[in-house]
Amino acid sequence: MTAQTTMSFTALRNAVHITDPHTVRAVRGSERVLLGLAAGDVPVYLPEGDGHVLVATGGGGGTTTVLRSLAAQALRRGAHVDVLDLDRRRSSHPWAAPLPRVQILDRIEQIHDYLVDQLDQLRQYDRASAAGAPQRRLIVIEHGDRTVDALRQYWGLTRPDSQLADAPGIEALGLLLAAGRAGGLQIAFGSTRGVAPYLGTQVRDVFVTRVVAYGGQTLWTRIAPEVWPVPPYSVIPGRMHVVQDGTTTRLQALYLAENEARAWARGTVPKEYK
Repeated sequence: MTAQTTMSFTALRNAVHITDPHTVRAVRGSERVLLGLAAGDVPVYLPEGDGHVLVATGGGGGTTTVLRSLAAQALRRGAHVDVLDLDRRRSSHPWAAPLPRVQILDRIEQIHDYLVDQLDQLRQYDRASAAGAPQRRLIVIEHGDRTVDALRQYWGLTRPDSQLADAPGIEALGLLLAAGRAGGLQIAFGSTRGVAPYLGTQVRDVFVTRVVAYGGQTLWTRIAPEVWPVPPYSVIPGRMHVVQDGTTTRLQALYLAENEARAWARGTVPKEYK
């Protein structure tokens, strides 16, 4: 099935900032997480119930910017945010490090154990689901494709005699993608190559929202195979497409600078917003 594409090549802003009047109206107009503005300043949100998000923009295309916006808004709404970021030399999310309800994991052994632990907690919640609503948690995975590769390598080096068919960290990630929403987990997966096929699932089945910027036709085929023809390339930073529920919408992504993201997460807002 080919996705319906809603694209207009006029009235689309070149930047969307949190202090702009049109952005203020979009944020105040809904309790949902804002992704950006489409043509005519029409807001584009995450759908009700959120769902997992795949952000694939190619190298330098704005993946970190989108993930930062999602994380800041999740923190503002009271969720916990866990950032899995293998780049120890230059963290992609230093703005979040001093905030409460945030943890940043930058070593593969930490990430492996964390994913396995989250799966165990999800199973415990399933057994005791009558105890109440689960704690909301957003898992932000920077360099998702690289992280999955590293999980395989880590298990191969540390557990050479294991009889397991695949690395437990990868199995845990796949199961969290498949069933995590029932336990209050939402995953925002950043990637430049798409989703590794050995996660055992189809991209459309687990990612309710896919945010894509042009990274070549191969990337588009992996991320949004139902989108045809491939949307045109744009050199404007933050110009992206969102695939949701069989529809592709062209938008300008919300941009939060690091200080803005930190302030937004803490619940403080600039005077222009008030």
